[in-house]
Amino acid sequence: MASSLRGKGSRQENTNDKNDNLKQLTLKQTPSGVASASPSEHESKILAELGKLREENREGHEQTRRSLTTLESSMQELKGEMAKLEKRTTEAEKRIGASEDNGMRHQRAIRYLLHREMDLTARCEDLQNRSRRNNLRIYRVPEGSEGNDAKAFVKELIHSVLQSMADVNIQIERAHRSLTAKPKNPNAAPRSLVVRFQDYSVKDAVLRQAWSQRQVLYKAEPIFFDHDYSPELQKKRAQVREVIKQLKQKNIRAKCIYPAQLRVITEDGEKTYSTLTHALPALRELGIQTRVDERERMESELSRYRWSIAGERRGINPAVLSAKDLRAFFSGDE
Repeated sequence: MASSLRGKGSRQENTNDKNDNLKQLTLKQTPSGVASASPSEHESKILAELGKLREENREGHEQTRRSLTTLESSMQELKGEMAKLEKRTTEAEKRIGASEDNGMRHQRAIRYLLHREMDLTARCEDLQNRSRRNNLRIYRVPEGSEGNDAKAFVKELIHSVLQSMADVNIQIERAHRSLTAKPKNPNAAPRSLVVRFQDYSVKDAVLRQAWSQRQVLYKAEPIFFDHDYSPELQKKRAQVREVIKQLKQKNIRAKCIYPAQLRVITEDGEKTYSTLTHALPALRELGIQTRVDERERMESELSRYRWSIAGERRGINPAVLSAKDLRAFFSGDE
């Protein structure tokens, strides 16, 4: 048993000795420089790669820093531009607000001027028609019939064509043809004769007598007597008379009331409209077509606006500019 163990131990030692000898022979056969150089070259490559990475990292960092610097400068420029835009926006808002205030002030001024113009026009029309109260117009008298003395002709005409006026003392201040161009066409309607009486009662008596006769003839031709209204009022009354003609065709009684009001008489009673604009809804229901003057429509709208606002603001006249608006206009403040 002991001999066998000794045999195994000697064989193992022999094997170890053979391996050591083989290693020594291998080292002797291999050059010493090759064995030591392989690890150094690998490390050099690694170091070179690390250097490249470090250089690339440095360049990327530098590029990033430059980009951040450019971005920061761009942000500063944007902040400056935003500040400028904010300032300009604030100034624009102020100017827009001032313009809106001026626009509202101008609207009030225009409304005030329109009301004033409407009132003054109405007063002038009223004064003009009052100054014509003693005047009378005679239509359809042939041109040249008056000769050189229109006053004497008109006096003789009234005495001859109007009944019960032969013994009336007619005092005429002046008489002449209407101030329009004499028609060149002999078949055209002659100009009217304008007659001014010294006494209004005489003029009124002549007009009533002419209307009561229904038909007044001069040289077998009909002539007509009427008030001497202003041109504007004549135009309005002509529009009302046109509506009255259409109403009569529908067997509806109507009258033209001074100055140019329309009175419609139906089975339900009488109704008077101050203007054709106010009568438009009722006329449409009756099937009457009429054209209203644009100025009359505007005046009607202004009048309605004035009264509606006056009802909302008691004690305040909307057609009067405030002291603040007047100061702004006269001082030039915008």
